[in-house]
Amino acid sequence: MKKTFVLLAALSLGACANPYVATPYTAPAGGLTSVGIADDSIPEDAIAGEAASTMSNFGLLGALVDAGVQASRKSRVNEALDSVNYQPEEMFEAYLIEAFKKKNINAMLLAGPDREKREFLTDYQDANGAQAVLDFNVTEHGYINAGNQLWRPAVAADVRLVDAVSGKTLMENRIVLNPIVVQEGTITLSPNPDYVFQNREDMISQPERLAAGIDDALMKVADAAVNLLQ
Repeated sequence: MKKTFVLLAALSLGACANPYVATPYTAPAGGLTSVGIADDSIPEDAIAGEAASTMSNFGLLGALVDAGVQASRKSRVNEALDSVNYQPEEMFEAYLIEAFKKKNINAMLLAGPDREKREFLTDYQDANGAQAVLDFNVTEHGYINAGNQLWRPAVAADVRLVDAVSGKTLMENRIVLNPIVVQEGTITLSPNPDYVFQNREDMISQPERLAAGIDDALMKVADAAVNLLQ
């Protein structure tokens, strides 16, 4: 088990050493007027990760300090969120649609299969008449502690816009709110100081505020992605 986590940490460190290369937005002919949003944008469970200062450069949102402690903390946080029936995906996708509407872009949610992995989809065939498909893949969402600090909301997402006819990538980027280490080339956002917690007990005793902090972070990431398309 220890060897596995050391290997994962080493791989994460190698990944973060290289800059991320984004694909700047290229508008389709005539401008973008309609977008289909791919389903299954958010993973089922939230994270509750803590990074030790000696390991703070592993991964986008932190590193495992102790597998047992991390698993217990994550379980308790998700139980707290379940107690208020927290299901962020519906809110998030509705917010995305409204954000596009403000840009005079018609957006709709596309029916589709759940992701087998938190990766971009490989098939964008059914766009339901939309010009392009937005593949908004939130890879992690929840809270992190950067090592003997406060717990703050965190989100990491990979975002891709694909032309529905040609299949050409019109935009691809990575957006991270509250990373442990900033990866060159990514869009980096700051967490809202209104949703800060002292410790795990503080988090699980306030499930409504816990959920509101994640929602706030997800909306900031959604806004950042929509603002790329201009």
